[in-house]
Amino acid sequence: MAKNRAGRITLPLIFAAFIVSLGGGFSFGYQLLITNPAEDAFRSFVAESYSLTHGTVEHSNSPHILNLWGVILAMFFWGATIGAFLIQPTSEKLGRKNGLLASFVAQLVAVLLVIFAYTRKDYIIYSISRVISGGAISVSLGIATFFITECSPTHCRGTVSLATAILMQLGLVVGAIVAMPQMWGTSDSWHLIYLVQGAALLISIVGTLFLKEAPTFLASRGKRQEALESFKFYQGMDSSEAETFLEESGSQEEAVGLLGIFRKPEARRGMLVGSVVMGGMIMSGIIAINAFAFKFLLRVGFNALQASIGNIVICVMTVFGVILSSQFIDRYGRRSLLLVTFAILCLLNIVIFICMLLFETHQSSLLGWGVVLAICLFNLVFSAGPCPIAFFITGELVSQNARAAACTWVIVALNLLRSIVLVIYGPIEEALGGPIAYFVLFFPPCVLSVLLIYYCLPETKGKSAEEAAESNKNLPKLCA
Repeated sequence: MAKNRAGRITLPLIFAAFIVSLGGGFSFGYQLLITNPAEDAFRSFVAESYSLTHGTVEHSNSPHILNLWGVILAMFFWGATIGAFLIQPTSEKLGRKNGLLASFVAQLVAVLLVIFAYTRKDYIIYSISRVISGGAISVSLGIATFFITECSPTHCRGTVSLATAILMQLGLVVGAIVAMPQMWGTSDSWHLIYLVQGAALLISIVGTLFLKEAPTFLASRGKRQEALESFKFYQGMDSSEAETFLEESGSQEEAVGLLGIFRKPEARRGMLVGSVVMGGMIMSGIIAINAFAFKFLLRVGFNALQASIGNIVICVMTVFGVILSSQFIDRYGRRSLLLVTFAILCLLNIVIFICMLLFETHQSSLLGWGVVLAICLFNLVFSAGPCPIAFFITGELVSQNARAAACTWVIVALNLLRSIVLVIYGPIEEALGGPIAYFVLFFPPCVLSVLLIYYCLPETKGKSAEEAAESNKNLPKLCA
């Protein structure tokens, strides 16, 4: 059990966190947003391509094209779900660094396929690119989160791990800007949106070549000298500190597989608790806000430009939220921050529900602005707690040999939940109305998350996975 708290945040560590998050978190956030404000342009492309391919005449607003576009959107998450199952084998067989490199290259291939699809007017190739992109981003996001954890000093691990969330939210902001109809979100220019992602991936690929493998991964493979060099590179240790830390980091253990983790009680518990945090993050209401904020702004009377700017402002709040989180995450801990932020999200969901309900009957611009303000506050609080913590808490709860398997299942949960909600939200909204659908789907999970975190999540700040597991016995008991 490691007790040594040597190490510090160094420039190589900051560079590594930025590079891997640029290819993982940034790409994920960017892909989530670009199809929202530029939806008309994408549907026009699909309609034209479908007409040319099948010799029919289809318009972008025809029911068939709307349904087809929905399927194409979902393909990203189908690919992401498949990709999640590749996180563990990729990171264990290729290593953390090479696994990331391979996933970045696969993403770049998907971007090139998009450009090719645009020039050929081929919606099928575009659909394939979304599957590849989803799978590759899932692998990138999964490996990046625990790569950063394994490279970071324990006492400042949370702050460094915020890189994933910061770049993810930055991806949302950049996507909201470049996909505006006033920029590249048009029928003639939508392919240029993907050049931004391509440029980011090229930077990530080149930058990753200069990184060292994660030190704890090298130690687990018996590569002692390389592990020592990696500790010194990322954490600024001298040789004696690195030697001591390596000795205390534990013995070599065989990697735990995707099914094997269910036979390891401590690893299984860490994986399940990490999935609870990830599930709570997904089911907090952020899916509806990300997917439908632009359309809602149009509904309350904004024109396209105003709605685009409003959407950007809402996304910017998420960046401020992650920056705010950096002031608390290693000071007050993960558990306290999650409990407070999830409780606030519960209250904000009630406010959003009431404002939406009243707006349907009164059509007051004041109520419309009330929802916009509530959404901005929601994004701020969401990004200060659930969003960043959900992506690295599993790595802190599970030991090194089971970390890849645990993070795989958590990313699977992320993609499955997101896919399911996007499929069922429309029919439920049509049956119950927007306000009630929002409340029924997202308020109960928020409340449940608070309860499960209170009873099941130990504090992980400044602790090894073994120390965090030991803290489980100090958690409140449901039945004393």
